[in-house]
Amino acid sequence: MFEILPDRGMVLPHSAGTLAYGMSEQAAQWAVATLCDVRESWVCGLEWSFSATYRGLDLLVGGEHADGMNTLYLERAGDPPLGPAAVPVVLDGVDVCGYPQDEVAEALAGRPPHPRLKLWRSHLPDAYLYAVHLGPARPRSGRLSSSRAR
Repeated sequence: MFEILPDRGMVLPHSAGTLAYGMSEQAAQWAVATLCDVRESWVCGLEWSFSATYRGLDLLVGGEHADGMNTLYLERAGDPPLGPAAVPVVLDGVDVCGYPQDEVAEALAGRPPHPRLKLWRSHLPDAYLYAVHLGPARPRSGRLSSSRAR
């Protein structure tokens, strides 16, 4: 289970550790490498980044040398998701990739939004959320983002 901690980072499955804001590239790679293979990557605007795939979920981790890790992106691999993810992705006790996106929105309704968190919806009506993005703190208007063509 991935556990999203919007103010701290993300807990990895199988006691692999926590990807925490501010941690070094080496420490982040070490934690992820206990689960799966790590691949170097490049993302505009980040000084370092790497990616990995775990049970149908693509993970991108990045940051800056001075400030450490500040970006986590977890996305469902493949076509728009029409079923639950193979691994739970939990936010505030809700498996955000385990239920249809409208049910997730309903379950999270009324809770305060997290400035670092963005949950990506599919344009398909009965689809499941397909991505979770944790990034630098920024103002947000709502918990679930509008749909993106997929």
